[in-house]
Amino acid sequence: LPLWDKEFDIRQLQWAFSASLSPQGEVLLGEYLHGWRQLMDALGMAFELISREAQSKIGIMQRHREGPQGPHYCTVQSMVDFELASGFVGFWSLPARLPPLGCRTLLRLHRTVKWLELFLQRLGASQEDESPSWMCAEAYRVTLAPYHSWWVQQAAALAFLALPSRQELYHTIVRAEQLVARALS
Repeated sequence: LPLWDKEFDIRQLQWAFSASLSPQGEVLLGEYLHGWRQLMDALGMAFELISREAQSKIGIMQRHREGPQGPHYCTVQSMVDFELASGFVGFWSLPARLPPLGCRTLLRLHRTVKWLELFLQRLGASQEDESPSWMCAEAYRVTLAPYHSWWVQQAAALAFLALPSRQELYHTIVRAEQLVARALS
C-alpha cells in the first residue's frame, strides 16, 4: 500500500491553521477542521490507525457544523457556549439519541494528537531494535487507553501489530520533511 493517499501541501496545512484564528482571537472551526484533515492526509497510510481515530472525530465535528444547530458551531467558543447553555456539558451520560458533543469530541481529537506526539517522540528517540508497534502501544496506553473500554483496548492492541516497519515510518516522516523544506524554499 502507498504511504501517501493524497499529495500533501504544507502551505495548505499552514494556511488552514493560520486562518483558523479570527482577528478577535476565536478559533474558527471550519478552518481548524480543514487543518486537521490536511494533517491526517500528510500522515498517510503509515499512520492509518491514528489518522482513522482523528478522522472519525473530524467527521463528528463536521456533522455538527452542517446540522440544524450549525450556526452554534462556527467557533470553538460559540460551540462551548451553546453546549453549556443547552445543559449538554457535564459528567453524566447523554441520551443515545444525541450525537457525541462537540466539546467532548474536540477533547478526544486533542487526545489523539497527544498520542501521535508521544509516539513520534518515542520513535525518534528509539534504538534500531525497538518495535514501532510496541512504541505506538505504549503511547496509546498513556494517552487514550484510560478512556477506552477493555474491548476497544484489545482491538487497538491487534491494530498496532499491523503497523509498518520502522523503515517505512521513517520514509513517511522524511517525505514530510522534504515537502516542508521544498515549500519553504
